Amino acid sequence: MYKPKVSIIIPVYNVEAFIAQCLESVINQTYENLEIICINDGSTDSSKDICDSFAQRDNRVRVIDQKNKGLSGARNSGIKDAKGQFLFFLDSDDWLALSAINSLVNDSKGYDVIVGGVLAYNESNGDFRRYKKRRSSKIDLKKDFFQLEIVAWNKLYRKEIFNEIRFKEGLIHEDEEFYWQVFSRKPKVKTIDEDVIFYRERAGSITKKSSYSDEYQYNYINIIDSIHPLSQQKFELTYPFYKTCLKFLNQLKRKNAPCEAYEQYIKRKYGVDDAPIFKLKLRLLKLSHWCVVRVARFKS
Repeated sequence: MYKPKVSIIIPVYNVEAFIAQCLESVINQTYENLEIICINDGSTDSSKDICDSFAQRDNRVRVIDQKNKGLSGARNSGIKDAKGQFLFFLDSDDWLALSAINSLVNDSKGYDVIVGGVLAYNESNGDFRRYKKRRSSKIDLKKDFFQLEIVAWNKLYRKEIFNEIRFKEGLIHEDEEFYWQVFSRKPKVKTIDEDVIFYRERAGSITKKSSYSDEYQYNYINIIDSIHPLSQQKFELTYPFYKTCLKFLNQLKRKNAPCEAYEQYIKRKYGVDDAPIFKLKLRLLKLSHWCVVRVARFKS
């Protein structure tokens, strides 16, 4: 019977209000061949004690203590320690549907990444909504590189993917960089219809800040510099790279965050700006990209 071990990696930092719900959803999974790795990333509240209590209840739960390294550093520690054939990343304030791992494993044969649906939970009003409104069972990342959710935590990954990849430490929005690291390498991907994870939208999370320091924009510069070499490896990734550059600029402007250094940097180094002439160039590049993909598909 096909029952590969799945390592669920949960970074934990000062989430005493949420970690119990998260872990309850994991230990009660209908799929039982799990190892559950809680990386206590220097918590100063009772998060560690709660994790330890779950480890006493269920021998599949292990708690690893470390000094604070941030989300990426905690995930990397989990990757290093994981023994499973597949890995799944779960943030400690989110929780799983009870059949989540079973649904993902059932469709994992012959694939490197299996992607489930996400329901977002609004903590302020208790509402649920579809995290990504349009999902397709036909995956063609050559045609649309951003076809999947650009997050790490709704996907089951074959462990061999991490022979070459780690999360880039010291970033905010590290999932953006990680997405490029994984999917620029053309893994075999499958999506499933089932919603596998509940994503908690918190007013106090870093993505909901109402004010940003001048340093915030350098996070995006670091991501762009990291993904640029990946975009140079294949023609079809040129358009997604330019699109990402402009997306980050628009995000900074929408958040009323400082963006002058970022805007000047992408124009000087990569020739990207928010002017109409560049947007026309981008549309022509997209058309060229579409034609190349269509011709390649016809020849095959």
